[in-house]
Amino acid sequence: MRRHSMVKMKDVADRAGVSVMTVSLVLRGSASRSRISQETCQRVLDAAKELRYLPNARGRALRSGYTNIIGLYAGHGFVNVRLPFFTEIVSGLQEGCEQVKKDLLLHGIFHGHTPEDIFTELADGRIDGLVVNMPPDDPLAQWLADSRFPVIAIADALPDIPSVVVDDAAGSRLLAEHLQSRGYRRGIYLSSEVRPVSTIRRRDAFLKRASDLGMAVEEIGAASGQRLDDGYLHALLAQAPRREPTAIVCWNDTSAYEMLAYCRLNGIRVPEDIAIVGFDGCSTPHDSVWALTTVRAPWAEAARTAVLYLDTLLKGKSVPPETVLPVELIRGQTA
Repeated sequence: MRRHSMVKMKDVADRAGVSVMTVSLVLRGSASRSRISQETCQRVLDAAKELRYLPNARGRALRSGYTNIIGLYAGHGFVNVRLPFFTEIVSGLQEGCEQVKKDLLLHGIFHGHTPEDIFTELADGRIDGLVVNMPPDDPLAQWLADSRFPVIAIADALPDIPSVVVDDAAGSRLLAEHLQSRGYRRGIYLSSEVRPVSTIRRRDAFLKRASDLGMAVEEIGAASGQRLDDGYLHALLAQAPRREPTAIVCWNDTSAYEMLAYCRLNGIRVPEDIAIVGFDGCSTPHDSVWALTTVRAPWAEAARTAVLYLDTLLKGKSVPPETVLPVELIRGQTA
């Protein structure tokens, strides 16, 4: 099969009978600032259309200094779009990119690379700026903060980097107040194995508000040094009907749905035997038989806002150091 070589600007110039400089001015939209006639402009545009000329994006970027591409980097290893959280994030980023006429590049895994190597890779000129989701103790966060590279953090606030987050603390207080109003006086807080800012804010706010409301809460998870294994969970749930009303408070919806699945497999009634609540409110799995009581966080809106802020930085303007979006309690059937 014959391969067609890429049409060059010189080919357009030859077809239109003009110079390469004239073609460049017309296709860049700069003809109005020159003495090129309307007739010549139309001849160039017709020739480019006939030859199916495609502008060289790399060359355009070298001239303008911009690629019109922004990147997403997740410091937790990779962007798992099968998780509802990242589905919402990517959806919001795409909406924001459409609004500011930019493309989106998802960066892959950098296992084994040093923070300097990763920074060099991210800032190698392929993208104009970056949206990141990473814990504050990630060494790369300091590299980004110290650089002049345009960066916006999302979901977890980073020091010295403009961040768009949701009101994690307010959401956890809403959960504590809801459980107390429903008669729950005892809780198990299932904390995250990772410790980004958002999980710390959720945990601290829930424990504080629950204590103020007279609830007795035991924390389980990496933060407390005690893991919630099947043996512990089975013993807890087996005693639930004979104990005062108990709720398992999960730091996110994924953990909550895992708890619901365990209860369903083991004949534990929710919320009759034990209540379960989550946090995020992104979506409900198709095989769930419960409507989860949770806190809905506007992740898509947070991502769209991050893109708009990044575009603002690229225009040389400033953005707030931290933007906190409101959340809402979703009263489901599990608590």
